Amino acid sequence: MSTAHHPAHRPPRSLRQTIRPGVLWLHRWLGLTLGLVLVLAGLSGSLLVFHHELDAELNPRLMHNAVPCVAPLDVAGAVASLQRVWPQARVGSVYLPSHAGASYGLYFKSPGVADNEAMLDSCSGALLGSRDREAAGLDAAHLVPTLLRWHDSLLQGKTGRAALGWLALAWVALLIAGLLLAWPTPAQGWKRALRVNWRQNAYRSHFDLHRSAGLLAIVLMLMVAATGFYNGLPELARALVGQVTAVSAAHRGIAMPAVQTGEATISWNDARAIAEQRLSDGAVLLALQRLPDRGLYQVRLRRADDWQRTGTLRLLIDIRSGAVIETVNPLAGTGGDRFLASLFPLHSGQFGGAIGRWLMVIAGLLPALFFITGLSTWVLRRRRKNV
Repeated sequence: MSTAHHPAHRPPRSLRQTIRPGVLWLHRWLGLTLGLVLVLAGLSGSLLVFHHELDAELNPRLMHNAVPCVAPLDVAGAVASLQRVWPQARVGSVYLPSHAGASYGLYFKSPGVADNEAMLDSCSGALLGSRDREAAGLDAAHLVPTLLRWHDSLLQGKTGRAALGWLALAWVALLIAGLLLAWPTPAQGWKRALRVNWRQNAYRSHFDLHRSAGLLAIVLMLMVAATGFYNGLPELARALVGQVTAVSAAHRGIAMPAVQTGEATISWNDARAIAEQRLSDGAVLLALQRLPDRGLYQVRLRRADDWQRTGTLRLLIDIRSGAVIETVNPLAGTGGDRFLASLFPLHSGQFGGAIGRWLMVIAGLLPALFFITGLSTWVLRRRRKNV
């Protein structure tokens, strides 16, 4: 009489066990292929949290008047001063002095002139210096603009900006995959998942550090990745948010007929005076932008309760009549408007005061930690397998 030998009954695999190999593969190869770009983006982002202060420290002669004075020059006077240096210059934007003794900042284009940003003494109108913000360089004048362009677009303009938006979306997938892998089972518990035992072999110590740091920082990292997606692909992000909640039309689509040669327009001083009539609740005027192709002046203001240093409040003024066409105030808009208005301040560390800034500094350093520990864990594991 023979007996049949049946294999031992195996319990059915859980969903987590079933998907784990695919999730591990996704996490590993996304990390290895995208890791270095994320490290460089993170490190540059940490520096750029303080980019205003860093630029002023590196270029004090550009950011401050040579001699203190009592009566600052008006906007039209600053534009005229620039055009005395470059008579064919077309000024696009004027940034007002941010405090007593600060200089004017003007963005311009002039035939045969590479520079496109000039800083003027806000009282005498004297040219303190100029630079080409599109030129890549690590000298004092160009370091911060270069870091900004690298972080925003990989120095590749709109194409690079969109690429970074898609990279941020891939980063979200990388982080979610890591969270699924690191989430402790009931048998493991959170105490073990968050502990790093340095007395183990190198592989286990690096693995523990990678996992525990990831679990502790996952919310911060997801926020940075999601806001980075918005910065790179704002129209797509805006459309996605609009599927969930009401969002006002983007003000970039608002335009009047383009200004024709010889057509009368209001002056820079007129635009400033019109904007100052709309100041209330502690709002301050930051900058004016002349947009003849759209038939508008755009005036940037910062409310007393604003979320970002460069302000979220905009006035669109008819360049011919001086009529205020639109007041763009997302903080007083729909829930979707307020949500979208919070994304750039969150990403740049402007939201939440000093705590928000230092959180973003830490967030910028974390990709380097994850890349190094992830790479070392992978290498050490392969060595163990070979042995």
